[in-house]
Amino acid sequence: MPKGTKTSKLPTKRFMKYILLIACILTLFIACNDDTKVCDVDVRTETRVRFRTKPRGLQERDTTLPEVTLFAVGKDSIYRSQRGLTGMQFSLDRLSDSARFYFRTDDSVRTGPADTLIVSDVLVFYYKRQPKFVSAGCGIILTYAIDSVKYTTGNSPIKTLLVNQHIVTTGNETNITLTF
Repeated sequence: MPKGTKTSKLPTKRFMKYILLIACILTLFIACNDDTKVCDVDVRTETRVRFRTKPRGLQERDTTLPEVTLFAVGKDSIYRSQRGLTGMQFSLDRLSDSARFYFRTDDSVRTGPADTLIVSDVLVFYYKRQPKFVSAGCGIILTYAIDSVKYTTGNSPIKTLLVNQHIVTTGNETNITLTF
């Protein structure tokens, strides 16, 4: 080496560019693994309804309906002549702020098995939709804030309708109680 020439023990600029490129590629591989595409939480938001009865002179109690039919008006059936239900769970319309459901049962809970009639009603839910981002794998969960639920009176099998929990989430809470 000639006199006055310094030898640098530091890496050259070209070598540093390669190290930086390799670090960026490794970071990209680590960031884009498949863990972000996995969804391990329940993303179904369903309205949960419980059935109760209040016989004359007795306490209100949970009940089992002998036969239940429920379908979203203009859409698919949810329960078709299901026997022995103590409640229902179903999804509200994701594209609208209201949903109509046709509900049918017999009135043996009220009148006893001797005078059984098939009775029906239409339940109309009014609500606000609230999207919530969960993760890249799960996407968006749509929760609902129930404003009100309407049903006809008179020949309806339903005596009272109580909204227990206005927010419909992925949890296991009872949102509506129907008393017969």
